[in-house]
Amino acid sequence: MPSSIREQIAAALIAALQGSSGITGLTIHRERTRPIETDSLPAILVYFEDDAPQPFDKQKFRSPFFERSLAVALQCRAQGSQSLSPDAALDPVLVWAVTGGFVDETFGGLALGAEELRTEWKSREADIAVAAATLHFSIRYRTTRLDPTSKP
Repeated sequence: MPSSIREQIAAALIAALQGSSGITGLTIHRERTRPIETDSLPAILVYFEDDAPQPFDKQKFRSPFFERSLAVALQCRAQGSQSLSPDAALDPVLVWAVTGGFVDETFGGLALGAEELRTEWKSREADIAVAAATLHFSIRYRTTRLDPTSKP
């Protein structure tokens, strides 16, 4: 069975993030449930939040295809050191998440484009200081109305 356009976009985004970032030890995960304390840092966690379909032609019924707005979150995490603050360690990961992940915002023609929405900052302090920030994007793409694996 073919995978959905949404899943193909996720695979393309992860493949782009796994490219040559220049960040030593960067790991990319496709999940949101990895505990910071045991994760291999630095890391980027990729996950979806919402996928909102709208009929493209504004008709409620029998529209031939949908335009979808996929909410994607990239949670970036990094650990500081005695010579580098956690936020300073996190900055190159945030830069890579945007420049590497969205170098082709159409993901090989799967999407119409991507829009950066906001960044949420979080930090945790336990035995080690860890900085985290989640970048939120909206990726617009189209599918046929009754087949999420097919583009119009």
